[in-house]
Amino acid sequence: MKLAASQTNHLDSYQTKVVASTTAGFGLENMDIMFLSFALSSIIAELHLSGTQAGLISTITNIGMLLGGIFFGILADRVGRIKTFTYTIFIFAIATGAMYFAHNLTSIYICRFLAGIGGGGEYGIGMTVLAESFSKDKLGRISSWVGMAGQVGAIIATVLATLVIPQLL
Repeated sequence: MKLAASQTNHLDSYQTKVVASTTAGFGLENMDIMFLSFALSSIIAELHLSGTQAGLISTITNIGMLLGGIFFGILADRVGRIKTFTYTIFIFAIATGAMYFAHNLTSIYICRFLAGIGGGGEYGIGMTVLAESFSKDKLGRISSWVGMAGQVGAIIATVLATLVIPQLL
């Protein structure tokens, strides 16, 4: 008698893809947010920003995350979670990469808002897809591993900031 995939400790190919994509997404989101916190003092100095202007960078990111979570959550229910999840990752990646080319405050605000929209959508949809892909007896363990990826991303950001930011100054 063959055990169902949900009764074994092995992941099927779909579950493996879900874990890989949500782990990568959470890790990269936290890496992005942590790296920004390290880069912020350099951004402030380079662009001669006030405390309010600098604080708005994170605030605008969080507003984007809120709106992205709402919008993409609704969209995911209408057109499908995987398709929408893909869009959110694409938006987050492009907006985060565009930060390299952002040389004024307005372009930074736009990039961070768009990164927030993608990240906010990715987080909610990623958790939903994860929950729908695993039985109750595995979900706690799997979601903990995915959540830990965020902390790994923060650690990677710390190392990268130490190596990259001094080279940019």
